[in-house]
Amino acid sequence: MERCNSVKKIAVTTVLVTLLIMARPASAAEQLVLIVSADSKIEQLDSHEVRKLFLGLTVIHNGDRLRPVLDEVDARVKEIFLQNIVSMSETTYDRSVLRLALIQGQVKPVAYRDIALLIRAVIADPTVVSYAWAKDVANDPRIKVLRVLWYD
Repeated sequence: MERCNSVKKIAVTTVLVTLLIMARPASAAEQLVLIVSADSKIEQLDSHEVRKLFLGLTVIHNGDRLRPVLDEVDARVKEIFLQNIVSMSETTYDRSVLRLALIQGQVKPVAYRDIALLIRAVIADPTVVSYAWAKDVANDPRIKVLRVLWYD
């Protein structure tokens, strides 16, 4: 009889553990978010404004000229940026930004390959707009997330 009870306990325990694992929320999906300094006056930017900004065109918000900063920390971020934010191939994007620099004197957006330096640049200037993985800026009170640009 004792053996039967221990088998039942093991079966019940296994079922309970399985149910708990299934009920647990799935791990957070990867998200690319639009970020600004917590001191920034910017509350929201629509997709059109974001695209114009990162193409090197002038975007004025609340009387301030916004400055784009590119996140080139990893190849995946750059690929997502090109496909989902500016909707261009890398070559087309580079040519477009170069053309604006030559014809209109626009400055090419600064690109960072180190996330700590990118975050520091965003924090230092309330007119800077950038993007980063949500996990890299989560729980940082110096950064304001405006919206999710992409998620997996």
